[in-house]
Order: sequence, then C-alpha cells, then structure tokens
Amino acid sequence: MLKKIKGWFYPVTKKLIIILAVVAVVLSSVIILAATKPSINTVDSRISTELKESSGKMYAQATLDFGIFNAVRGQNVKNGKTETYIGIAGDTKKVDDIWAEPFADIVFWMPQLLDGAGTTIKLTITSVTVGIFLSIFLALGKISKFAVLRWPCSAYIFFFRGTPLLMQLFFIYFGLPLINPAMAIQDRFLAAFIAFTLNTAAYVAEIIRAGIQSISKGQFEASKALGLSYAQTMSIIIIPQSIRRLLPPVANEFIMVLKDASLVSMIALSDLTHATRTISNSSSTVLVYIPAMIIYLIITAVFNYIFNKLEKRFSVYE
Repeated sequence: MLKKIKGWFYPVTKKLIIILAVVAVVLSSVIILAATKPSINTVDSRISTELKESSGKMYAQATLDFGIFNAVRGQNVKNGKTETYIGIAGDTKKVDDIWAEPFADIVFWMPQLLDGAGTTIKLTITSVTVGIFLSIFLALGKISKFAVLRWPCSAYIFFFRGTPLLMQLFFIYFGLPLINPAMAIQDRFLAAFIAFTLNTAAYVAEIIRAGIQSISKGQFEASKALGLSYAQTMSIIIIPQSIRRLLPPVANEFIMVLKDASLVSMIALSDLTHATRTISNSSSTVLVYIPAMIIYLIITAVFNYIFNKLEKRFSVYE
C-alpha cells in the first residue's frame, strides 16, 4: 500500500507499523516514568537516620538521576553497611534483596562506565579519521617512483607496524619529556590521540597500497592514453574503485583500534577500561567487568552494522 505526503510516495508495510507502534509505546512509557518518579530529596529522606548518625564523618552518599528513576545510596565507609533506595513510578523502594543488589550496583556504575565509553569512542573515531587521511599520502609515497618519497614512507610504515602500540604510547607520553621537557604532552587524551593516529596511519597505508595495486595495470595505461595525469588517474579512476575493496579491512582496523584503546588506561586516561578497573578496585568486585564487556560488545556491534551497510552500499555495482 502506498501513501502520499506532499507529493512523495512511501510504502506503509506491516513491519513499519509494528516498529512505529513499539517506538510509540516505549516513548510513552519513558515519558510517564520520568514524570512520575519521586524527587532526589524524597528518595534521600528514606535513608535511615541511624545510618547517617552512626557513620559520622565516615558517611558517604551517592545520588543518581537516570531519567526514568532516581536512586540514592548511603554507606558507612568504615564497616561497609549500605542502604539503597530507588524512586520509580511514584514510589520509593528499598533495595535489600540479594538478587537486586548487583543490579543496583550496576546502575550506580553506569555513569562512570558510559563516560569512559564516550572517551573510548571519541579517541577511536578521531584517531582513525586522521590516520586514514595521513595513510593516503603514506601509501602513495610508498608506491611512488621517486626514492625521496618512497624510502621515508616505507621506513615510517615499517617502524610503526613493527613496534608495539603500547611502547609507542609510552614513548610519546613518558619518553618525550625526558628527551626535552618542552616536548612534554600534559594532556593524556592528546598523547593517546597522537600515538593511535600515527599507528593507525601505518596500518591503513598498507591496506590502501594493497587496494591500489590490486587494480589492473591496464587501467593506468588506458588513463595515460586518454591524456590523464597521474593525479587525475588516481583521484578519478583508481581510488574510487579501491574504496570498495578497502572498506572491509579498514573496518577491521577500526574495530581493532576500538579494542586497543583500552591500552590508554596505562597512562591513566579515563576510558572504559580505566573506569572499570577503578570501580573494581574501589568496590572490591569483579562484577563490574560484565557490564563493561557488554558495553564494548554494543559499541562494536553498532560500528559493525554501520560498516556492513557501507560495504553493501559501495559494492552494489561491483
């Protein structure tokens, strides 16, 4: 069945109707829960006076506004006794069930974990994007007929592919200041960005080089016969064809960088892995690694889906 809106036709399928209905139900539920949740003060008032007074200066409290509910946790730091209350759907409930406590812990960990995940995603996207830009020049330089371009590019690729990424990261963050204090990089994210960008550029350069050289030499000869320059041949004919072949390995490199981003925890950058280790050390539990791994899986699945769509899009006419 086709419906017409402002001159445009679009298919209204049963699947689309179901999806819209589910989205409408979910949004309505979220809005209702957000509107009826008790305030932080209301939830906080449920923490027993006994716990607050007996703890004295050793009392610690954590509050969380999660959109559809509010949560408050009071803790006696000395003896570890805690009280957790969650306000949802107009009611405040105490979390004291042995099965509910782990889920309450995860709820309080999520802001820190999500913040670390944001750092991981930002580092991955920025370093891979800039790395791909640099890799184009490195790849073209390595296959150049001019030795003055070929040898430096080849040496760069050999060095960064042949040494561990962690060692490169340590050298940039810890080693450069020892060579010259003026070269010190105080910003941990910037140091990680430089290390990951330089490393990614070397790996993607080899991918691009292999993609370009996989194109038939006859196309280079045909372009030359048509009077096209080397730059025109590469930009108009060769590189557009190479993109289709480059997407799968570049996607794999992106996922590898996403997982290797956990190395930045070694320089105390607050990524997802560092946040997980911090929570695990402070709470003396390994349970936090479960939601952390699930977050990694979700991020990886989302980017895999995007790259699969791009691959299908560019391979339509292959």
